[in-house]
Amino acid sequence: MLNIASANRVHSARERLLDAAAELFATRGFQAVGLRDLASCLGLQAGSLYHHIENKQSLLFELIESALSNLMLDTMRRLKSARSAREHLPIFIKTFVAFNFNERHKLALITREFANLDEEQKQQIVQLKNSYSSLLSKIIAHERGEKTNSGGDTCPTTHAVIVILFGQSQWYALESTESRLTKTLTNLVMCLIAQSKKNREPAALQRTFEHSSGR
Repeated sequence: MLNIASANRVHSARERLLDAAAELFATRGFQAVGLRDLASCLGLQAGSLYHHIENKQSLLFELIESALSNLMLDTMRRLKSARSAREHLPIFIKTFVAFNFNERHKLALITREFANLDEEQKQQIVQLKNSYSSLLSKIIAHERGEKTNSGGDTCPTTHAVIVILFGQSQWYALESTESRLTKTLTNLVMCLIAQSKKNREPAALQRTFEHSSGR
């Protein structure tokens, strides 16, 4: 049985492994990094890594899965602290930007290395992405004064916002501050939602007219 000191050393070694893998995969690319590279970075023999991981692909999956799960949980926790529904969208974006700054390497894995997972792993990650998108869809529906889609489908506006949030990490200036990026993205998303609401109004009026005229 491991004593506390030994358990802490094992935990510390695994945390160091996860941090090093996230950085190497993000900066060099998953395919370009071998287990020997990872072991060398940690000052270990390649074979010793198998005490902590099954293989390189399972390590990538763990990094992406844990990153998305933590983002989802942190977002939900912060949303619960909101004083009103009007605060939900700014909180959602602020939480993502904090993730963007604090977990930049893991964000890069989510956006660039998904293709390197196997099909079963991809399905699990897609489920997490869908849950995150559904959370945003409910917020956007409220902003547009619409009923929440009970089926959990995400609207085109939600997809666009998700692309903006995750995509900006690929091109936005690194010298931007967290508060500045939060403000920029919040304003951009609010404008996008307002425009989508405006575009839907003529169609809604047309459906109302057709219904009242018996068409």
